Amino acid sequence: MQRKFVVTLFAVLSLMLWADLAPAATLAGTVVAVSGSCTARGHALRLGDAVQVSDTVDVLAGSKLKLRMSDGSMISVGPGSSMTMASYSLDGAGRHANLLLTQGLLRIVVAPVRGSSIFEVSTAVGTALVRSGSVDWFINAQAGSAQVGVLVGNVDLTSAATGRSVSIPAHWGTRLEAGRDPVPPRNWTVAEFDAVTQSTE
Repeated sequence: MQRKFVVTLFAVLSLMLWADLAPAATLAGTVVAVSGSCTARGHALRLGDAVQVSDTVDVLAGSKLKLRMSDGSMISVGPGSSMTMASYSLDGAGRHANLLLTQGLLRIVVAPVRGSSIFEVSTAVGTALVRSGSVDWFINAQAGSAQVGVLVGNVDLTSAATGRSVSIPAHWGTRLEAGRDPVPPRNWTVAEFDAVTQSTE
């Protein structure tokens, strides 16, 4: 009887110690709008659900998702998209966010923060980087390519293969193909911006 009690007590204490040592989940954002089938950690996302750092968010065809991030930024995820929250931190020194976009379309409204700011989205062909707040932009990743358009602010796009970058100002956009330099940015038409806006609203 005494031995059974000791074993049970040891098991309970071990569980308590494991709970203390286990890393706490880090909140990245919260679902503020959802339509259709959107999942994270294998569970359907609903209004008000938390999305954590390291979560992969999958938005199936015909579905849409909008997240309010911990720093106040907004991310709209278009149909047929898969995105991983690689990191998302905000402290007194500033913000560091890194998203991995496997495929699909994001519209990101980056909120201004105090201190330094790095907000990047990595794709298979390259990385888009925002270094200042108040940027409204799109990134669309498909097999072997990525496309970036900027409504407000400035975004840098760097090729994973060549390391060369271009800077994309407001109302301009560009494209990046696998193994190549980014195409020089050009002024996008209203129709081009409308096409991506409608896919994320």
